[in-house]
Amino acid sequence: MKKHLYFLLLLSCWGFCSDTHAQTAPDSTVAPGGATSIKGLIPIPVVYYTPDTRLGLGAAVIGYIRLKSRTDSTYTRLSTARLLADYTLNKQMDQQLEWNGFTREEKFLLRGELRHRIYTDRFYGIGNETVLEDEGKYGYSLVGLRFAALRNLGHQMFLGLDYQLTNYYSVSQDSISENRESILSSQRIPGYKGGLNSGAGLVFLIDTRDNTAFASSGIMFEASAYRYGSPFGGDFGYQNINLSFSKYKALRPERVLAFNAVVNLNSGEVPVMRLATAGGDRILRGYARNRFLDDNFAGTQLEYRFPLYRRLGLATFAGIGDVFNQTSDLSFSSLKYSIGSGLRYALNKEQKLNIRVDVGYGREGSNFYVVIGEAF
Repeated sequence: MKKHLYFLLLLSCWGFCSDTHAQTAPDSTVAPGGATSIKGLIPIPVVYYTPDTRLGLGAAVIGYIRLKSRTDSTYTRLSTARLLADYTLNKQMDQQLEWNGFTREEKFLLRGELRHRIYTDRFYGIGNETVLEDEGKYGYSLVGLRFAALRNLGHQMFLGLDYQLTNYYSVSQDSISENRESILSSQRIPGYKGGLNSGAGLVFLIDTRDNTAFASSGIMFEASAYRYGSPFGGDFGYQNINLSFSKYKALRPERVLAFNAVVNLNSGEVPVMRLATAGGDRILRGYARNRFLDDNFAGTQLEYRFPLYRRLGLATFAGIGDVFNQTSDLSFSSLKYSIGSGLRYALNKEQKLNIRVDVGYGREGSNFYVVIGEAF
């Protein structure tokens, strides 16, 4: 795997100290005075480079808000929205609007995404023992939307519906070599010609985190089940179940030990773009997101986060996991591990909004990520 290099140039970082907001809260739940909200906008110019994209230029804007209760002086936990647009010298582009927000009194949690993307991914086949020599590239475009509305059931439990729609089109595959065509084409893997992925599901979560951007206490448990296919106008019929659990503990002020476990299970005709992955910027960061693919994934990770200097922080992490079709496919010999470390830069110190720069190491080398927000 070629090493991916990402560079995020934070121009005007010194200006982030003066974010536009109504009032700054001294802690996560209470603010003095009568401000009806705590809000702000953070602009982020972006410059990056990868072997697949060459030079990329873009910009992002993060908006955040916390709404004051109608009955007392407390505020909701942090709600965020992110708008991102970039363009590369390889004529690739990505435009994305993503949001995660609470209504007043946290009666509802609203999550969603609108996205258009023209991109190139790598494909090595399906399974946990694919080899680097089978690397092939495929290009695609997508237009997608996602919207979820969850009702607060009390005791910080939420339940609701999630709808997802993504159209994959203009799919093309590069041959592996002069004598070998793309594995996507030769094996006719679902999605190799593109198609419409459409489905809906039920989401249940328990969220007792003190801060949704950078938690130092509490848990986050989410369970979801989706059905995709013809009932929703989609081209691919399959079922998807997700389980995720995170726990946070402050060992000392601003020093947090965080634990995370993830399970992703699929059955049916799963398109290649929606297969379970081992790797990426959220878990097993020593591997590229699409290095290992299969119907299912299970993994766990541990991360220690602590301050370094002023707006800078540091994190160290380790994790294990793997993709599989049947549980019998899992073995210690093929189990993927990842260790690494990364810097944190506080875009907004009061609201704990960070950019992270992570380097993860695995069985096949290292990967480098620059991402807005924590891995979990």
